[in-house]
Amino acid sequence: MAVRSSLLALALAVLALLAAFPAAAQDELQDGPKSLVISYRASAAHRVAFRRYLATNLAPRLRAMKAKGEISDFRIFYSWYRQPAVWDGLVILRFPTFAAVSGWNAIEHSEPGGLDAAGIALADPVASYSSDLAWSRNPDELKDGDVYYVIPYEYRNEGEYRDYVKAYVLPQFDGWIQTGALRGYEIYMNRYGTGSPWDSLFIQHYRGLAAFGKRQQITASVRDTLRNDPVWKAWSDKKAGIRSESENSIAELVAH
Repeated sequence: MAVRSSLLALALAVLALLAAFPAAAQDELQDGPKSLVISYRASAAHRVAFRRYLATNLAPRLRAMKAKGEISDFRIFYSWYRQPAVWDGLVILRFPTFAAVSGWNAIEHSEPGGLDAAGIALADPVASYSSDLAWSRNPDELKDGDVYYVIPYEYRNEGEYRDYVKAYVLPQFDGWIQTGALRGYEIYMNRYGTGSPWDSLFIQHYRGLAAFGKRQQITASVRDTLRNDPVWKAWSDKKAGIRSESENSIAELVAH
């Protein structure tokens, strides 16, 4: 009887755990989006000065907001190169609650994108996206000298896309972490995404230039092992019809 009771308790615990997985994937949708992704464009003449502004002006202000609990975290990235359809600066703000977003909205009344007059003279805040950090691993292990690879995607159906990320994308990312090349990752979902420029945004944290240089080699190696998994292989075969990818960015960390 004791053994039967123990087995029953174990079975119930397993069922409860399995039942929790679908809900966990949707947890962020039970409240308003608590991340804001802001992109900026600077002219070629202002790129150097705008990077300096982000590091010496905006970053200290964001650190002060974090110390007061007005934001829970932030990170500032800057693209390696100037590209036709890619931002120069990218700021991601995370808020402790959805209500806390209103504090940032008040700043936007006088400082679009959080830029004061000096910042506006150097760059334009092109777009701000209310987003959810839907999946991540070691997202706050941010290191100077690491390489941040940023990939925007559009998808045709959100539910299908979430299943695709769990079954196809995450096993690869976790495999890259196991090789030691990747330190962590963040996957943001645009809460109000309707297509271009992105519905989801991947940020991969590579452990320095050498690890990033082996990206293609490591990607192919991990995929070779995953092809033995029929579920992963099925998603791989149909991924082209699930999402489309636009211009990628290679970036450095300016501040966090």
